[in-house]
Amino acid sequence: MSDFKVTELTPDLNFDELPYWDVVIIGAGPAGLAASLTTAHRGLTTLVIEAKESPGGQPQFLYADKKIVDIPGFPDGITGEELSSRTYRQAVNALVQFRMSEEFTDILDTDQAVNGGRLKEVVTTKGRYLCRKVIIACGLLHFPRKLPVLDSLNSKRVYYKNPKIGDYEGQKVVVIGGGDSALDAALMSLDRNAEVTVMVRKPAHVGKTESATRILEAGGQILTNAELATAEFEGEEFRLTLTNGDSILCDIVIVQIGFLSAKETFKRLDVKQNDDGSIAIDPYFETSRRDIFAVGDVHGDIKLIAVAWAEGIQAAIYAFKEITSPYWLNEKRLHDHKIEMIGEKTFYAATHQPDAK
Repeated sequence: MSDFKVTELTPDLNFDELPYWDVVIIGAGPAGLAASLTTAHRGLTTLVIEAKESPGGQPQFLYADKKIVDIPGFPDGITGEELSSRTYRQAVNALVQFRMSEEFTDILDTDQAVNGGRLKEVVTTKGRYLCRKVIIACGLLHFPRKLPVLDSLNSKRVYYKNPKIGDYEGQKVVVIGGGDSALDAALMSLDRNAEVTVMVRKPAHVGKTESATRILEAGGQILTNAELATAEFEGEEFRLTLTNGDSILCDIVIVQIGFLSAKETFKRLDVKQNDDGSIAIDPYFETSRRDIFAVGDVHGDIKLIAVAWAEGIQAAIYAFKEITSPYWLNEKRLHDHKIEMIGEKTFYAATHQPDAK
């Protein structure tokens, strides 16, 4: 039986006049949306800050039109766009508040206290937000890597995600990249009747062999050791020139060359990091800084939507517990910490016994 009472926020609450938020969540991907639903359903004022212009995270950004088939409850699969739309609608209905196209830059400690706990201040490119708890759910990989040579053209036909166009009949599409995302983009373009060329900078692609085979069987081509040197307009088309002097004419360019890491941001936050640059957390998803939690790809080895959902929900409940009954969690943490220390001492003693004579 649950040991907390679920309450509801009232629609007439003036969120703009709040002196502070109960929870600020950074990132509107699967983990962040799940966390926001959980805190709002428990009556906590919840603000989600998202750097992109729309919610959904990587499922929306990378797989908007692709069926995701490994999520329980959707036997026929569900597109990233539909999944993101449904979850976002749930959050809005729960009175979660959102700030889109706003990137967080820092989380500061303050001297302001509420019920014995000091408030945090989340700093973004557009504002500052006081809160009791912060949940970082922005993902380890932050923004798509750009190609300046293409950006200089300032064209709306250069995409860093799969464009939403119903038909590419007769269109020539170049996909730049050699990973699974690039090969998926090529297959989706071929399915829409495009002529597709995949440009891979390295000697071989690193995506699924099955995907590459399907591309070739569908009439697409994969160029390896193909690095873009210059790009220019030629009439209504792009002329892409490679470092070896070859050139390609195309109508659309889709760039899938990975994402910039948020590791530097995490370092600036002064939270403990793992060897791979991800955020270190305790069993309650709290970071080395009190009242700051981290969920999803920012720390996890298993990067699945269902896992992100579960972690977002768990961290949200732990944050709720700390806000509503801090003694419960604090005492349990102390107990768990003692058990952990006993286990470590036992392991050390067992592995450092002198060899038998």
